[in-house]
Amino acid sequence: KTMMIPGRRQGKYSNCLFKYQLEEGVLIYRCSSENREIRLKVRFHANAKKLERAVKLPHNTPGKAVAYLLEDHKKYFIIKAVVEMEDRELMENKQDGVIGIDINVDHIAVSETDRCGNCVLLKTVPMPLRGKKKNQRKHQIRQTVKEVVLECVRSHKPLVMEALDFEKKKSDMRYGNQRHNQMLSEFATKQIQEAIERRCWKEGYGVIQVNPAYTSQIGREKYSRKMGCTVHLAASFVIARRGMGYQN
Repeated sequence: KTMMIPGRRQGKYSNCLFKYQLEEGVLIYRCSSENREIRLKVRFHANAKKLERAVKLPHNTPGKAVAYLLEDHKKYFIIKAVVEMEDRELMENKQDGVIGIDINVDHIAVSETDRCGNCVLLKTVPMPLRGKKKNQRKHQIRQTVKEVVLECVRSHKPLVMEALDFEKKKSDMRYGNQRHNQMLSEFATKQIQEAIERRCWKEGYGVIQVNPAYTSQIGREKYSRKMGCTVHLAASFVIARRGMGYQN
């Protein structure tokens, strides 16, 4: 149902099988077995200018390669262009504090620390995914992540999150009960992490990953009652402090 055609930096059109004609808005597939070209009228929406920039770059230049992902939806095709990310310096200075997050099934808990590791902000960003369709979940994840990363932009501080173990989550889904499996599936943890990394990169902020061990337990026992907040908010504070090098 899907096929990825890798990009390449060599050549004029950034791809070995597809030629993207910018002026005409046509993607041409070169079918060598039949010795003919198939012309596809396309319009790229998000980040179209980055695609155009890549295609226009000189031969064998970093950022030149463009891959195309084709998705067969029976009645129609969706074509996605995948461009190389530019090399850029990300803000990763923890001297003035960080933004810590704890990802949960229906929300992301956010905390901010100052240069001494003290809490200066606690915030819950809703992320209602339960019962939504695939595209609706993707949209909701993007909106939630956008609001979270705005805290990095506002405070000019990098983001700290847990280093998530996706193999363990797969194992949990394999042996857990049906309701728990559905929750994990709708949770879409990997999608959320990738969305966070993309958004942070776009805004110019680094993502620092820390050991996830016992963050909720420490938050519950040491900070939740003391700070008058939920366990998830306390866990985000533990994650933030861990990212700054404190032993909680």
